[in-house]
Amino acid sequence: MERNLFKYIWFHSRKEQLVVLAVVLISLPFYFYSLTVPKLIVNQAIQGESFQDGVEKAPFMDINLGLPDFLGGYSFQLSSGLMLEQIPYLIALCLLFLGFVFINGGFKFYINLSKGAMGERMLRRLRYSLFERVLRFPPFHMKNVKSAETATMIKDEVEPLGGFIGDAFVQPVFLGGQAITAMAFIVVQSMWLGLIAGGIVAMQTAIIPRLRRRLLILGKERQLAARQLAGRVAEVVDGVTAVHVHDTSNYERAEVSARLGVIFGLRFAIFKRKFAVKFMNNLLAQITPFLFYLVGGYFAITGRLDIGQLVAVIAAYKDLPSPIKELIDWDQRRLDVQIKYEQVINQFDPEEIIPSET
Repeated sequence: MERNLFKYIWFHSRKEQLVVLAVVLISLPFYFYSLTVPKLIVNQAIQGESFQDGVEKAPFMDINLGLPDFLGGYSFQLSSGLMLEQIPYLIALCLLFLGFVFINGGFKFYINLSKGAMGERMLRRLRYSLFERVLRFPPFHMKNVKSAETATMIKDEVEPLGGFIGDAFVQPVFLGGQAITAMAFIVVQSMWLGLIAGGIVAMQTAIIPRLRRRLLILGKERQLAARQLAGRVAEVVDGVTAVHVHDTSNYERAEVSARLGVIFGLRFAIFKRKFAVKFMNNLLAQITPFLFYLVGGYFAITGRLDIGQLVAVIAAYKDLPSPIKELIDWDQRRLDVQIKYEQVINQFDPEEIIPSET
């Protein structure tokens, strides 16, 4: 079997992956323009920048596409827009913002639904492949295989792989695209605020993965301990008559109790590390709004940044921590499921396995 999880996923689902990736790329311009609308609402409609000097009507949806200066600087008018008074103009912009909410939500719904379906199909394929390989185990290897452990691996240990398979390629592109789009929008509004946001994001991506490395080791140890516990319990159940005959019940209780104690210690260590990482991540995420209010407020007071831009930057940053956090979580899951996948493959790839043709 293919030992690299990403190669296995890409080989069996590349067509579905490419379709979803195309939808992700199409969704990014809509996401960028949805960040621009709050600035227009504040500056153009509420503060009335489009209605100064006695102007009673302003064009809504006046769409022009322009080329850069090095390409000639030509502009193309796609729509002259509708001439609206200030209150209808405000209502129209708010409806436009609501429309972007529905559009972006529709993209997310389709992407998440496609990822889920893709993951379930691949999980079904993987479980069937593992079961099919069990039927091809050589007789001498079957003597060393515990039925409870094998069933646990096929049923439970590959379960997390199904949730990750759909996210393997789509999730980093989708979340990374959103984060880059939001960051680019912030930089366009204010270079200094963009540098602040970029600095905090760099700190998150540098510190949080380092703190999570220990979680991978603890997770691997917990998985092995849980598998060994399942195998031991199955042995006791299968040989319960011998346990009663030789009166070894207390010994079995003590051994299982010790195994449960080891699992408890590992799980508690995972909880402590996990919540410490979460505390640090939340702390870094909350520092940025503080700096935005401080530095952005100073720029707004001194006239170097208008109120609409500040509101738009804060609204854009509101959507930035979530993709960054989910990208870090994705990287954690990537390492975790790769370990799980390799452990499962090692158990189902014995020497001299019977060829599938027979």
